[in-house]
Amino acid sequence: MHSSRSPANRAAPLLVLCALFVGALALRIWALNWGLPYVEHPDEPALLEIAIRMVHQGDPNPHSFVYPSLFFYLLVAVIRLHLWWGMSQGWYGSLADLPLQHYEFTTTPQLFVWTRIVAALLGAITVPTLYVLGRRMFDQRVGVVAGLALMVATFHVAHSHYVTTDVSTGLWVVLATIGAWGITNGGRWRSYLVAGIMTGLAAGTKYNAASVALAVPVAHLLCWRHQSLGRPVFRLLASGLAALLTFLATTPYALLDAPAFLEGLRFNAAHYAEGGHGDFIGRWQVAEYGIFLWREALFPPGLILAIVAPVLLVRHYPRQVILLLTIIGVGLLLLLIYEVNFVRNLLPIFPLLVLLAAAGAVTLADRLRSSALRWSVMAGLIAALVVPHIRDSIWQLRYWSHPYTMQLAADRLRQLPQGMRMAVELHAMQWAGDPNVFPVRQLIERDADWYRANGYRYLVVNDDFRGPEDQAAYQQLKSAARILAEYPRRREGIQPGPGGALLDLGEHVEQMLFARHSIRFGDHMRLLGYEMQPGSLRERISPLEGADVREISTGEALQVNLYWRALRQLDIDYTLFVHVLDSSGNRVAQRDLPLRYGDYPSSRWQPDELVIDRADLQLPALPPGDYQLVIGLYDAATFEALQPEAGNAILATITVH
Repeated sequence: MHSSRSPANRAAPLLVLCALFVGALALRIWALNWGLPYVEHPDEPALLEIAIRMVHQGDPNPHSFVYPSLFFYLLVAVIRLHLWWGMSQGWYGSLADLPLQHYEFTTTPQLFVWTRIVAALLGAITVPTLYVLGRRMFDQRVGVVAGLALMVATFHVAHSHYVTTDVSTGLWVVLATIGAWGITNGGRWRSYLVAGIMTGLAAGTKYNAASVALAVPVAHLLCWRHQSLGRPVFRLLASGLAALLTFLATTPYALLDAPAFLEGLRFNAAHYAEGGHGDFIGRWQVAEYGIFLWREALFPPGLILAIVAPVLLVRHYPRQVILLLTIIGVGLLLLLIYEVNFVRNLLPIFPLLVLLAAAGAVTLADRLRSSALRWSVMAGLIAALVVPHIRDSIWQLRYWSHPYTMQLAADRLRQLPQGMRMAVELHAMQWAGDPNVFPVRQLIERDADWYRANGYRYLVVNDDFRGPEDQAAYQQLKSAARILAEYPRRREGIQPGPGGALLDLGEHVEQMLFARHSIRFGDHMRLLGYEMQPGSLRERISPLEGADVREISTGEALQVNLYWRALRQLDIDYTLFVHVLDSSGNRVAQRDLPLRYGDYPSSRWQPDELVIDRADLQLPALPPGDYQLVIGLYDAATFEALQPEAGNAILATITVH
């Protein structure tokens, strides 16, 4: 028997599926690296660090059950693939090079891009899947409208850019709904199993998504309401068993590590019942969720259509209405009984809300008798559903495509002369290898005169590090400096990241506190002075605030800051030696290291630039007495010395007790 459908008609749904997927994926991978290396969504590192630890330890047990485990296993697979590729490209030497900590800032932004692809891909697959559900529950038009609306939905597009579970859970909920709808249309075994397996996957990604399980008995009753129970009960039980086994397959340590699993459930319950933070606080926040759906998720046309759709649909599509309202209603009810409310928890049921709005739009247009008017109204309703999302999604993605403000500030800072100290309201991890850059919590803890006196020249101001009460102090600090760059505040919607500024306090040697002691090394460079005091060896060139303490206990280390002036452009990375001589002129200790080794060697110094270096020295257990510190410079490649103009370059005499 030949099908009455032409090859073109049979190919049309496949073409629609492909088009929806490609369009959805394009929007969800656009600006996938946004914000990096800064990480603003706290849930991204919360999930990613657990998966990285699992890879490091080779342990399939996440040891954390605030979330189920399916998403962790997906992340582990991607991390392993990323690590293999990264080692082949020289990004990593071994697994040990993959860092564990990523809160607020990551040293491996490419890892975030790879793992964000998981959410982006699953989010994109949800779009054609919703089309299939709409086509099966209603008709081709509803499926297309629902797919288009979800494809461009700003709420869904934005959260597909995060390493979080919310968007991916929506895929399993839609697939579970497809299985449940299949049950209502004949009660086939396959539909029961699909619904059960997808329910298990939904619960294995986000616990509250287990509420979609209620769709299965509702669909069962819709299918078998006029018949005796008999054999269909076994299908219902089989679906429940499939859901349970799938959940345990994706979260196996719910059984294998039951105490930790139960503790995770208790923590979740306590957090949502008694927590003090969220998008809003309090139970039964119907108005707050409604405002969010109105303003940011569905927008007014979509929300209105979703609300009126059940009334429009119930006469001709009663089973569809019952099934969709069951899943959406139970999902919303679970959110409303929480004390802590996060709007992202709407994402598992959000595609079904979109489907309801799409079905309402098509049905409303179908009520009109005039064919021309019907198509005009339908086109208008589709535009009302889709156009606001296109506008906002394009804006969001263009916004995210701009560099992060504080990364721009960091890049600009690294292009400036590095001789003097810098204080920044930026993440400390970003400056782990910079001995002259000092991350601080708040720059206003010091005034401009203190920074100048202690050799600071550049400051980076970050709006996230201050409140309204700090404005006056920040304005005073800014007024004392030259503004090299300013970055827009978030609310201006120009680029991601906090507002701020890069400030130049200038070079003010006359205000600096160091001990003056001039030693000239030909026409190459001149030592202006030093700071000195006992203390442990340092990783940074921290200010010693003018200290000139020359008495030291035997075996103690000596902290030394040297203040240099480059007299011309140098083409050699000079090495500094510090010799410790006893009263007989014998060398009893020494230190040889290149000037500003590792970050700013002398060949990079600018003519006339002031450069601060540390020359900390660990002394042996010397006998009590006086010792001279003698310094010198030489070319480590040829051992040719750079002679001081006044013979020996005696820095200071210290007394050992």
